[in-house]
Amino acid sequence: MTITCQPMDATAGSPTYSASNERQADAALYGGGSGLALGARSGFRPGAGNVLSVTSTTWTLTPGAAIITPGAATAQGSYRWSSDANSTGPITAADATYARKDIVYIQVNDSSSGDGSGALTAPVSYLAGTPSASPVAPTLPARSFLVGTITVPQAGGGSPTVVRNPAVFVAAGGIQPIADQAEQDGLTPYKGMRIRRMDLGFDAVYNGTRWVGGTGTIDTSGTDYSSFGAGYDSARWFESPDGMVMLTAIFKNANANVTTVPFVKYKVGAVPAAIAPVARIGAGVAVDSAHDAQPLGYIEANGDIQFSVNSSGTSTGSSFFVEYNVVWRSKP
Repeated sequence: MTITCQPMDATAGSPTYSASNERQADAALYGGGSGLALGARSGFRPGAGNVLSVTSTTWTLTPGAAIITPGAATAQGSYRWSSDANSTGPITAADATYARKDIVYIQVNDSSSGDGSGALTAPVSYLAGTPSASPVAPTLPARSFLVGTITVPQAGGGSPTVVRNPAVFVAAGGIQPIADQAEQDGLTPYKGMRIRRMDLGFDAVYNGTRWVGGTGTIDTSGTDYSSFGAGYDSARWFESPDGMVMLTAIFKNANANVTTVPFVKYKVGAVPAAIAPVARIGAGVAVDSAHDAQPLGYIEANGDIQFSVNSSGTSTGSSFFVEYNVVWRSKP
């Protein structure tokens, strides 16, 4: 076992540290989420550099920096990587029949860490995929960080396109940008970890059990009502990182046999039980002006969204709409 505490003189003279010692000690400065005790989440430095572009013949990665965790050994740690000039290389010619997906990647070869590579390099490399009617990118080589994926159409099918890996690195305690649900699902979160979902525009904090904060659609399967329809972005719930939930939704009668008998409750949808109120709450709701009814809304502790009227009215048929706009605090 080696314990490294920096800075500290190893002897009366100059301190002696190995590169491995340096990487291990640096782990205290890196943001979490990788699931590795001494490794960071691999990612580009946010906000600058590392733009990947392609032409029909060449790929180019502009100067920039990244943190890369190769994972060849448990205590290997993470590597600070940078380039001060463009990295370029040729693209394999397009197939005559099928499209192809290629990758550009950075591979860390550190034989001093026992990775078996026989080298001390970290080049930017390119790997062509296999042409196919449904092409997939090739498997990322060991000890590598994906820079981006290049889609190469069949010959005569247009120019190649590229998608750079959106992963970014942050220091310890930093808000971690997350591109999408797949990247969020790949985290090993710690209590207090905060992320920013770039695709949906919200922050979330992990409370040790679940992510507090987010947004999602409302489950209307098997209910008496359904969402209002395509083109409406209101049938959603939103939760802030401090646990305040807002429900904004419009529902319509999806069952012509439903009769609005006074005080009969109908389930019109559901939010996840984790964000439901501690106990049933009432919700002020409104119906469309074409119907004479006095609506009552409820959000149950199990997440059910319910609706009733306290007069018989004439509120039947597929054109009956009910709107919710309500805020509550989710369970601890």
